[in-house]
Amino acid sequence: EHIFELESSLNISEEQKAIYVIYQDGTWRIQAVPVSPDSFESRKALPEAWRGIRDAQLDEITGIPGGIFVHATGFIGGNKTKDGALAMAQKALTL
Repeated sequence: EHIFELESSLNISEEQKAIYVIYQDGTWRIQAVPVSPDSFESRKALPEAWRGIRDAQLDEITGIPGGIFVHATGFIGGNKTKDGALAMAQKALTL
């Protein structure tokens, strides 16, 4: 909910709103921001081709080393490194 409060208080335009959030949780996570605080729909889910894929197969499909998983719905994924999670976000934005 905090991201929605920030976007509102800072008058962030639709084009400037966050699509993904990257954070550390033992490893690194990339999480798609939902369209609203109570929604399960993401502003932009992770690519369909990545969903439900893990480990070496994820590395192969994404071309990004260190992949851990992408959830079947595409709302969250993981990578072993911060750089890997950032690369996943950057690539997902182009697909």
